[in-house]
Amino acid sequence: MTIEYRQITAAEHRSFGVAIERGFGGHYSPSQEQYRLDRLTLTPEMSMCAFDGGEIVGTSGAHPFETAVPGGAIIKNAGVTAVTVATTHRRQGLLNGMMKPLLRQERDKGQPVASLWASESIIYGRYGYGISIPHENFLIDTRKTKIKNSPEISGRIRFVNPDEARKLFPVAWEAAVNSHVGVPRRNDHHWDRWATGLNESGDGWSKPFLIVYEEDGKVLGYANYLVKELHVFGEHAHGMINADDVIHSSAASHAALWNHLLNVDLYDTLNTWRSPSDDSLPWMLEDQRQLERKPYDGVWYRLMDVAEALSTRTYLAEGSLVLEVEDSFIPEWGGRFELTGGPDGARCVPTTKAADITLPTASLAAIFLGGAKLGDLARAGRAEENTDGSIALADAMFATVRAPWCPMMF
Repeated sequence: MTIEYRQITAAEHRSFGVAIERGFGGHYSPSQEQYRLDRLTLTPEMSMCAFDGGEIVGTSGAHPFETAVPGGAIIKNAGVTAVTVATTHRRQGLLNGMMKPLLRQERDKGQPVASLWASESIIYGRYGYGISIPHENFLIDTRKTKIKNSPEISGRIRFVNPDEARKLFPVAWEAAVNSHVGVPRRNDHHWDRWATGLNESGDGWSKPFLIVYEEDGKVLGYANYLVKELHVFGEHAHGMINADDVIHSSAASHAALWNHLLNVDLYDTLNTWRSPSDDSLPWMLEDQRQLERKPYDGVWYRLMDVAEALSTRTYLAEGSLVLEVEDSFIPEWGGRFELTGGPDGARCVPTTKAADITLPTASLAAIFLGGAKLGDLARAGRAEENTDGSIALADAMFATVRAPWCPMMF
């Protein structure tokens, strides 16, 4: 068996979609408009696939995202997606065969980092990815707790229809990009593809309810939620709310949206996911015990150009460190780097100086946006301190005021 690794052609796009959906347990049957948008959202030059005799048996791709890093600068970020291997070709090295050329082609496009959501969390560490943006799922009994403490809310919540949502939600999203580390920009093709699902429902769930939070005519947040009745008529009203998106760019927009979701009549269980690990909702609730929190890995990052990535962000504390970065998957991307940085900027360059810290690229990815502490990783055997005090300095430098957040699945 000879496997060929290459990008798809335009003529192979539908087969690409079929292979992706099959890999995730589905069937590809888009509408004509959805298919048109799929071709624009993930184009052939963004793909890297495995072919066996002309048949697509492995898929992967990467969206060209832009994401804010600590300090507010925007970094180019390859949003890796659609990674599948056909059941007929499992355990034959196809993922290894796709991942290396995919990462190389994205680095060649000038993207110093890559990111992804992992369908299986055990897979991607071997390729140099680290958990960079941890998230939490929330499950709340709304009968037993409400918002007790919150910042002043001077704006208002209102419902919008799908056409209004398509116009206003991107405004709120861009505000979130500018106020949170880790939120990727979404282009018009992504928004148009998202909008095609606003009239869909299934398995007893309603169509989405769409709300925005506005202050002085400015849209600062939005939520997209569905409801499902779980009770029999004549019994106690009982149902579930699934908040698919709760997008906020200020403390007031965050509090107002959650207050709305916690006060929807007839539905007493509120579920949401992709909340940031430092979400302030628990501290606003009257009774925190009514909130079940489930942490999970969230978004994984992979540094493809260490010097460029570390030079792009700022650092909370002034300092200088020499890092020995071990990259077992693509060794030439590792090496020894001298990082000098602080709140006003940073410079990272290759060096021959003695290393203060030795760490694998996955550990560097984990601390890149401030989502993990190097001290914790060192105690787990995932980093080695060569100079006394260097890990404490790294934690002081890489720390961020807010945890990173990525509310977008891709």
